Amino acid sequence: MTRYLLVLIFSFIFMPMVSAENQNSWSFSMGQFDVNDSNDSSEIRIEHLSGKNMFGDMELKPFVGFTMNGDDGKYFYSGLRKNYSISSKWIFTPSFAAGYYDRDSSKDLGHNIEFRSQIEFSRDIGNQNRIGFNLNHISNASIGDTNPGVESATISIIKPF
Repeated sequence: MTRYLLVLIFSFIFMPMVSAENQNSWSFSMGQFDVNDSNDSSEIRIEHLSGKNMFGDMELKPFVGFTMNGDDGKYFYSGLRKNYSISSKWIFTPSFAAGYYDRDSSKDLGHNIEFRSQIEFSRDIGNQNRIGFNLNHISNASIGDTNPGVESATISIIKPF
């Protein structure tokens, strides 16, 4: 897993910059999976953040992502997010996604279909690059027999392409 992480980091850092008109971005995150439990583990995540606005004036933007935790749990998901400018440097981004969870030896979340709600606070660090802090909750919305849910906290680097 360390080898894949290093390849992702270096690829992400050395991606070429593009013009301000193209708002598509990659987000790479690292942090802690299941922060509210004694069986927490590491988490890495990569997301493609589309710059395309959905639903007209609502400015909802689609994204797709992949999360893997230290216990080999995997989560593939897609959803919508909305950016709110707090100031010239700070952005608040709530998002919601639905996806497929493959537990492997990770926490049993009660179902393979899981939903993620997240809040992110990010800061512009120049050239449209941002660094952010994310908190999210993943749960099956009681479609499974059990619904323990899980919370994660991560730090993200967001880079346009």
